Amino acid sequence: MSPAVPLEPAEEPLDPQLLEGLKRLKLRRMRQLAPQVCLTARTQRWRPEEVLRLLVEEECKARDESNRLSRHHQAGFPVVKDLASFDLAATHLNRATFEYLASLEWVPLKRNVVLVGPPGTGKTHLAIGLARAAIDAGHKVKFFRADVLVEQLYRGLADNTVSKVIDAILRAELVVVDELGFTPLDLVGANHLFRLVSPSYPYYVALFS
Repeated sequence: MSPAVPLEPAEEPLDPQLLEGLKRLKLRRMRQLAPQVCLTARTQRWRPEEVLRLLVEEECKARDESNRLSRHHQAGFPVVKDLASFDLAATHLNRATFEYLASLEWVPLKRNVVLVGPPGTGKTHLAIGLARAAIDAGHKVKFFRADVLVEQLYRGLADNTVSKVIDAILRAELVVVDELGFTPLDLVGANHLFRLVSPSYPYYVALFS
């Protein structure tokens, strides 16, 4: 006769009133983990504050990750690039400069970065990689191709909301403008682009080809 296999105690569902309270407070991760954590707490004889600490920590982690993913989505990147896949050897950028850029020390210092070079030299890749790293470090970022940015400013001009458009963009801690050299600008477009760049100085990345 085979020996009996000990069974893990089954999780008990949360009290409906507690479950409803967690839903109202939008504590999704806490709601997911609470049954298992409560079961473990009973079997391991955890103190009440240990249970609370674990649940709060996991809820904070889940919210931080959700916010990070949301900032990536809202940034408006055209493709996914990162610093790990950037081929430094294929560029004229020296390692010391690359490592300084990758450190992101210039972001809180509000220093400009201007990447200049012919097409295909990795400017967009580097800019997106830096911007994504900035998001992972907790910064809010906006990425624009120059023609899309100018078109957005023109639409704001047409319905008299250009100031609101600029203010919304400037809520970001880092603004990246790509392909400036490819975008022809008339006087109106140039003036409104200046309206954006001037108050945002000095914290944007500009890419010229």
